[in-house]
Amino acid sequence: MTYLGSKDFLIEVQKGNVAGHSLVHKFGRNDSVPNASWEFVNLLQFTAWPLSAATTVRVKAGNAADDTGGNGAREITIQGIDSNFAELSEAVATAGASASANTTASFWRVHRAWVSAAGVYGAANTAAVVVENSAGGTDLIQIGIEEGQTQFAGWTVPTGKTAYLLSATITADATKAIDFRMLTRGNIDDTTAPLDSKRLKLFFDGVLGTLTFVPRSPGGAIAAKTDIWWEARGSGAQSEASVDFELLVVDD
Repeated sequence: MTYLGSKDFLIEVQKGNVAGHSLVHKFGRNDSVPNASWEFVNLLQFTAWPLSAATTVRVKAGNAADDTGGNGAREITIQGIDSNFAELSEAVATAGASASANTTASFWRVHRAWVSAAGVYGAANTAAVVVENSAGGTDLIQIGIEEGQTQFAGWTVPTGKTAYLLSATITADATKAIDFRMLTRGNIDDTTAPLDSKRLKLFFDGVLGTLTFVPRSPGGAIAAKTDIWWEARGSGAQSEASVDFELLVVDD
């Protein structure tokens, strides 16, 4: 008998052989975790989700080589959930030192982006690539220099789905302890008080080096339209941190 958390079962899910089930693998890094205050584990060091309404987005003005005719990133695919809270991916052409055109669809959340076309074999983005709201002024996610992929330890459960935490691997600078916590907030479209509160789900004190968390059973059900994210806090010094986590996502 193959049980829910077994490797064989999860491989079959990954292969698309288990109806109504899928896996989400998210990873993030914050290379400048502040001392004594919390930040999201991503390259932009958020302290709160940047959007509270659906909006079109674009690639922020950047490096001239990251252009449709350049040697760097020619196209960026942006992934998240749309104005109806369904999963969404949309590709946009880069425009180098100018902002790109806006996406056609509106995003409630952007939780991943990657270089989906480059100008030179083996290349990626020449400079850091930032996705922002279409009006400008609000940075949403970043692809590090020459990395081709965002690093953001956060995800939002789409409509019609329920998520379960399978595992998390946490790393901290081996000489500077870092506190980590995983939080959720439901009903992200509820923007008028009284609001859903964010809720602590996991907390790890004073991590040095690597910590792996694999519960005996998947973490409790996380409902549709719920944000899931990790934060880090330095203890005595600025430091570096990363989080890699996996979710089993089941159709309702």
